[in-house]
Amino acid sequence: MVKEILDEQYADDHEKQRIDFFVPDAPRGEVALLFIHGGGWEKGGKEQWHAVAKHFANLGYMSASAGYRLTDSAVYPAQPEDTEAALLYMKRQSARFGFNPQRVLAIGSSAGGYLAAMLAIAARNEGARTQGAILYCPVTDLLAGGDFIRKFMGCPPEGNERLYREASPLCRITGAEPPFLILQGDADKTTPLQQAEAFHGALLKAGANSELEVLEGVGHGFGYGTETAAQAQAIRRMEAYLQVRFPGQA
Repeated sequence: MVKEILDEQYADDHEKQRIDFFVPDAPRGEVALLFIHGGGWEKGGKEQWHAVAKHFANLGYMSASAGYRLTDSAVYPAQPEDTEAALLYMKRQSARFGFNPQRVLAIGSSAGGYLAAMLAIAARNEGARTQGAILYCPVTDLLAGGDFIRKFMGCPPEGNERLYREASPLCRITGAEPPFLILQGDADKTTPLQQAEAFHGALLKAGANSELEVLEGVGHGFGYGTETAAQAQAIRRMEAYLQVRFPGQA
């Protein structure tokens, strides 16, 4: 059985700053998972990940899903700041829920994959770094362009290249990153396979650990659920990654 604790407030600035917890009755180990939704930073909500968070809670992983301010109310860096605040709040609940605050992974899709990557690579608060990241079809290079990226940044890339690079996970890689797993469809037209391959290759070149799983014939935003063949494939790959990279689960 899994206990659901919904809509806890992790910050006081906005109604979207809420987090949901999925707590296993008998945790199998110390690892916890923080899920972050996508939607181009302009739509979506933490409920999108509920089915997957419950799946992993049923496996014994303490899981959470966090919301954050969208671009109708704030632009960069508000969204990375919110997910850092959500992670710090989650870590403060470690004794309450029985997990190790130094063994938290971030999982995100698309714009949420971007935010998960930023938590692992470039969190402004050192305590808000995660120990691993699982990225579904992530946005990793803001200079790749797109109207939703311009809206997120609140300014055009022209004349603001330095800010765009600072905000891009691809440009922040140093080799000190925790292990990454990237789940990417080869039919994705929003965040193409080439972007995931470039990010994966840059991590490996820098000496970090990264694994790339390419799902044949799969498009963008496939991960919110457990029912389809692509979702099942991704979940199996996530389970294997957790068992190998984060042992200690029974």
